Amino acid sequence: MKIKNRYFGEVEYQAGDKICFPEGLFGFEEQKEFLPISFEEDTDTMLCLQSLENEELCFVLLNPFRFFADYNPQISEADRIAIGTSRDEDISYYVIGVIREPLADSTVNLKAPIAVNYRTRDARQIILEDPAYTFRHGLGEAIRGDE
Repeated sequence: MKIKNRYFGEVEYQAGDKICFPEGLFGFEEQKEFLPISFEEDTDTMLCLQSLENEELCFVLLNPFRFFADYNPQISEADRIAIGTSRDEDISYYVIGVIREPLADSTVNLKAPIAVNYRTRDARQIILEDPAYTFRHGLGEAIRGDE
């Protein structure tokens, strides 16, 4: 199968590559199937999450642990059931980013991460109760700390 993506042009994929959001993403509830495309081979630091139902819709995702070592999302049992696992080791987390120039001005949504059961490829966007996490958390400090 193929899909056109704004960053990578035409991309080939297999059915097993897609991620399914039975409830969609917040604000995009009708979009259920997405293809994660890595910006760099063999790393999930930054991904493009391409809708398979609307070629115009894609999001930039970041692995929050690459930037915020102390990030510790605690999800509910209902969220775990929704993605089909109770085991922490089955869950990968990603956050939606707004990438700007310079990169230090970019933000990520640490408050509403995407939890993916990497075994079943079922996913859900969740809202964390922790007040330390915001919807527009700046990447500036994390990037400067990496330099």
